[in-house]
Order: sequence, then C-alpha cells, then structure tokens
Amino acid sequence: MICLTPDIFDLPVVGTMAVFTGSFLFALWVWRQHQFAGKRAFLAAEAGMLWWLFAAGMEMSNQTLGCKLFWAQAAWPGIILMPSAWTMFLFHYALGHDASLPQLKRFSLWIAPPIISLVAFSNGYHHLMYTEATRLTQVDGRLSAQFDHGPFFYLAVGYVYAFMLASIGIGVASLRRANPQLRPFFVTLLLITLVPITGNLAYVLGDVTVFGFDPTPFMFAFVVAAFGWLIVNNRMMDITAIARDILFNDTRSPIIIFDDEGLLSGANLQAQEMLGMEKLAIGTALRTHPTIGPLVARAVTGGSLPPQSAMTWENRSFDPRLTALPSPINPKGPAVGWTIAFIDVTEQQMQADMLAQAAQQAQAASQAKSDFLSTVSHELRTPLTSIQGALDIVRMTAKDELPEQSAQLIEIAASNTRRLKALIDDLLDLQRMEQGLMEFKMERLDLRPMIKEAIEANKSYLDSYGVAATVDLPATPCYIEGDQKRLSQVMANLLSNAAKFSDHGKTVDVALRQKGRQVSITVRDHGVGIPPGSEEKVFGRFSQVDSAATRSRGGSGLGLNITQEILEAHDGSVRYESTLGHGTTFIVTLPLAA
Repeated sequence: MICLTPDIFDLPVVGTMAVFTGSFLFALWVWRQHQFAGKRAFLAAEAGMLWWLFAAGMEMSNQTLGCKLFWAQAAWPGIILMPSAWTMFLFHYALGHDASLPQLKRFSLWIAPPIISLVAFSNGYHHLMYTEATRLTQVDGRLSAQFDHGPFFYLAVGYVYAFMLASIGIGVASLRRANPQLRPFFVTLLLITLVPITGNLAYVLGDVTVFGFDPTPFMFAFVVAAFGWLIVNNRMMDITAIARDILFNDTRSPIIIFDDEGLLSGANLQAQEMLGMEKLAIGTALRTHPTIGPLVARAVTGGSLPPQSAMTWENRSFDPRLTALPSPINPKGPAVGWTIAFIDVTEQQMQADMLAQAAQQAQAASQAKSDFLSTVSHELRTPLTSIQGALDIVRMTAKDELPEQSAQLIEIAASNTRRLKALIDDLLDLQRMEQGLMEFKMERLDLRPMIKEAIEANKSYLDSYGVAATVDLPATPCYIEGDQKRLSQVMANLLSNAAKFSDHGKTVDVALRQKGRQVSITVRDHGVGIPPGSEEKVFGRFSQVDSAATRSRGGSGLGLNITQEILEAHDGSVRYESTLGHGTTFIVTLPLAA
C-alpha cells in the first residue's frame, strides 16, 4: 500500500497529472458529444493512454526501486491496449467496418492485454520482463529507474510495434485512396500517428526521456488531443459543415443519423420531438427503440428499410427515406453510417386516398354502366329478333300483295331493325370484352375460304351501297390458329366500313399475302379517306372521324374497336394507310400457324 502514496509532488508529477486530467476531460467530451466510425476503439485507446499516464505519474512520484518497478509493471495493460486500440480505430475510421474486425478486435483488446499484463505483474517470480539488474539512477536531475529488460519485454515490445506499423500502413493506405480534398486531413492523421512511434523509438534506441521517463504516453496524449482538434476544427471552421448543420436542424423533416452498428450519431429537433429522442445520448443503441428500432436494424443488417415502413404521428403520415453514408476513403466499401429522413407525405397521402376513392367510384360507375348495357341489350335483343323475323316473313310472303308504299316502309323497318340488332350485338361484345368473358375457339384454319365466305355473307350489304368486292388470294393455303367466327366478324366490320365510305360504283379490294412467318389481309376502299392523326377516333369506342360523310352513313363507332380487340387476342394487329380523296387501306396482320 505504500506505493499508492506519492513520495514527492514536484513539477513533473504535477504536469503529468495535468495531462492526465485534460485527457480524461477530453475523453469524456468525445464520449458524450461525438459519434464517428470506430468510436469505441478510440475510447479504448484513450482508456489505455490514461492508465499509462496515471502509472507514469505514480512512478515519478515514488522514490523507491520497488515502487517504481510496481508502477512500471502496472502500466502494461495501458501500454498494450493503447496502440492496439488505436490501430483498430484507424482501421474502422479510415477503411470501414470489415467482417474480420470483430475477431481481431477481440484478440487485441480482450486476450493479449490480460496475458501480457499477467506476465508483467508476476515479474518478481520469473524476471522475464525486468531482470534483477534494474537499479535506481539519476536522469535529468531526478531519481529514476534504469530498467534492465528481459526477453519477454522485447516480445511485448514487438507485439506493440506490430500494431504501430499496422497503424502506419493504414494511414498510408488511407492517404492513397482518399479523395484529393480529404488528403490534407489524412496527412495530418498519419503525422500524429507517427509522433508516439518516434518518441518510443527515441526512448528505446537513444534513451531519450521526459522528466527521466518514457515519453511515449505523453506523445499518445498529444495524439488524442490532436485528433480532438481535428474534430473541432472540422466542425467549427468549415463553412460547408455549418451550412449543413443549419439545414439539418431547420428542415421540417425529422432526420436521424446512426453508425454502422446502429448507434445514434445525431438527430435534429424534429426527430427528437417526434420520436422522443431528447433524452437519448449520443451512442445510444437504436435497434431496440420502440418506434424506429426495426428500421435501424434492417438498415444495418440489410442496407434497406422493411417494406410498408411508413409511420403516422399526430395524424400526419411520414415516409422514411434511407441514405447510406459511404466512407470517404473507400466509397465502394461498406457504409460507415446511415441517415433516415422522415418525409412528411400527409398531403400526398390525402391526395392518394382521394384518387383511390375516385377510382373506386369510377370503377363502380363503369360496372354499373356495363351492367346497364348488358341488361338493356339482352332485354332488347329478344324482341328485336322477333320483330326482324316477322318483317322478313312479311317481305318474303306478302311482298307482291302489299302496296308499294307499304312495301317500302316494311323494307325500311327491316333495315333499321338489322342495324339496331347489330348495335346491340356490338354492345354485348364490348361488355364481354370488358369483363374478360369473350370466348375464343382456336383451331387451325385456312384463311382463303374464310375470306370468300365473309365476302359472300356481306354481299347484300355491299350491294346496298352500290359497291362490288374484288378478291386476290394465293394459290396455296395460309393456315393460322384462330377463331373462325370472330375472324369472320373482323372481315364483316372491315367490309362494311369500306362499303360505307366508298363512292357508288367503286370497288372494295380484298387481298391475302404471306410474308415470312406472318400473313396479312388488306381491305382497300376508294372513298373519301381519313384525315391524318385520327387513329384514336378510328379505333376508339363510340367515336368516329368527324366528317359529314361519317355522320351521313351512321354507325355505332364500336366495330373497329372490337376488331382491334379480337385481333390482339390472336396475337395480331390492325392498322390503316389513307390519303384524303383517294381511299383507305386497312391491314390486318396475323401469325402463321406453327
């Protein structure tokens, strides 16, 4: 216990304890105010340095050889911990977190220091650290111990120097890989890393001392003070950093910052208020936070946020946005930290809800329209079929017996009945398409007879407009996979459309051609043509090209739209080419059967 009481309390002892006190206060400030990559290792290095300084001060203040040996042996936990922890800090701070770092950190911080310290404390039994030739001597006017080092001392020194050389290597690698604007910072970091190494080499090789003592712990105290200066200088003198701080604190979006271990690095006032983080200290583990814990955990482990991570606070909606903080030295390596900005999307959410509600209403209206059309069409189709049948019987059986005026009225009624029935059929087809209920019976068929039958079936309609049909078919079959009934409906729509818009006495020219693995059907009229830019009206529903000719010829405006839907179900297409005053050609393209 006698060694715990100082024998002298002169200027060197006071100076050492002042350095110890200042370093302790600095460590406390860093622990409470700052969060950076490798902070834990940095604080471990400071703890080792503080222990080393305290042991050095106690060694200086004691005058007996036994007490000086006691404190020299007691200093070894700090001597071992300081350089190894500093190397771990540089590795994490400059190069980023690595998968191998935890194992190396565990060995250098928890395994090696206790083993070497145990050997040092048991030196009185084996004298492998300091031999029995150690004695007192006067150095720089003070009574100091002149240590005679044993073999284990040099093994321990070799272990320490391995970490010192590693820290130099990390500094050089950081300097080479750093962006040009960051190189001055890392030059400074490398230089302050060299300071304690230089001091220790001067002590070991040249017996250079400070107050008759190893200058290395004082040099390490300088290192941590210089690093603190770098932190303060970077924050207080950088205008860009000041501007970032203002924007960070003034933005209305809550923002949190955390490192690659999920420890809190910072939070603006909005985040503190929204998440209740006013009392959370820098370095607090956020993975267990009741609100943002899952977000932080997913960001640290997977580099992303969980799906459906929006949150609500005081009736406002926030959408979290994750941003990685890349290492300035190794931008392509692991992130050194993350930010989560909670963007206020309340207005957007309200608009989205309104749009969703409007979409539901529109869908309901569309469904009501479809149901109405379906009901009305089915209810009209049955009586119209009866009326059409009755008119056809009258025309066939009593045509010659009726007065001419009555016969004409019956013909007009029959014609309008057919038009109304065709409109109802189109409406029913449209309703089936909208509900996905239109059935297609696909089979292998030759288009040549199908085209001939379509022309023959629509001959009376063509004759009513004074139009004749010409057909040009190949000599060999053109097989496709298709529904003959629906493709006949396509031909009927194209032929009737061509007849309506052809001049009296003209022809409608139909041709079938095979090219490669496709077949094309062209239907050409010699009528008024279609104005440019009318595709949407031509193939739209209930729409027609706005012209006097169109209005005079009537039509539901559904035929070409239905044609397009039928052809798409056959993996085909329809388009047109037209010149005003010279007619229009519709081109149907279908794939050949395999």
